[in-house]
Amino acid sequence: MKPNPETTDSSRDEILVIASGLFQRFGLDKTTMRDIAEAVGKGKSTLYHYFTSKDEVFYAVARRELLDVIHLIESGLKPAASAKDKFRKFFTIRDQAMAAKAKLYHMIFSDTKKHLALFSRIQRESNSTEVAILKSILLEGIATGEFTRIKKEHCDEIAITIVTALHGMYIELALDEKMLSAETKLETLTDIFVSGLM
Repeated sequence: MKPNPETTDSSRDEILVIASGLFQRFGLDKTTMRDIAEAVGKGKSTLYHYFTSKDEVFYAVARRELLDVIHLIESGLKPAASAKDKFRKFFTIRDQAMAAKAKLYHMIFSDTKKHLALFSRIQRESNSTEVAILKSILLEGIATGEFTRIKKEHCDEIAITIVTALHGMYIELALDEKMLSAETKLETLTDIFVSGLM
């Protein structure tokens, strides 16, 4: 007999929500599969039915958070009237989403050295999705005549540069709370890129 997909998804989601809270509170290293199973109220065998390791649980948690951020960005861009507005909104909405997920992101950045392969995988997926969104905005701006200083063949490179700069900024902020606020840096960064496009 096949498991009910709705029950399976519901159980998996419950595990991810609870695991996310544990990771944010204790970090990846100090959280164990036993901790997660106990917090969920299930045996470890049930947990291993869905995930083969703690790293896989963390990856699923991070991916879920990433999809939430992407959904917020895409939904927020829809009402924008122009490519320029979408470009600015991308920065603002992404910043707000990152702030909402601050605890998990802080933990990711602070534990990166210990789990480099896992975090690199999460980072690559996040980068490629954000690059695709930015590239579509840049291409739209070229098509409408809003972005006159760039060409289609440079959109990939520009989008990658922007995403790399954004990730670098948030890593720096996560590691050193005395740095300038994300909002201050974001305004400067946005102005630099917008002035370079038009």
